Amino acid sequence: MELGTIKIANMQGEDCVATINKALGDIGGVTSAKASLANQNVAVSFDETVTSLDKLKEAVLASGFNLAVHGEDGNCCGGCGS
Repeated sequence: MELGTIKIANMQGEDCVATINKALGDIGGVTSAKASLANQNVAVSFDETVTSLDKLKEAVLASGFNLAVHGEDGNCCGGCGS
């Protein structure tokens, strides 16, 4: 099992948390997905022989959310809260 964290830029309520948890939970190989509104991220436990962190990120994007990505200069995009 592998544990990954995906930073999400635009979660705004518990409905967003539920949508992300369901989208990731429906993917084969995912054993748990716990989105955090306060931290603007989701912790995912998954079997790396079945799926990958990149595929999980694609599922987040397909669910209508943006990934929080830091710029090359280290500045935050403003969506992750760090």
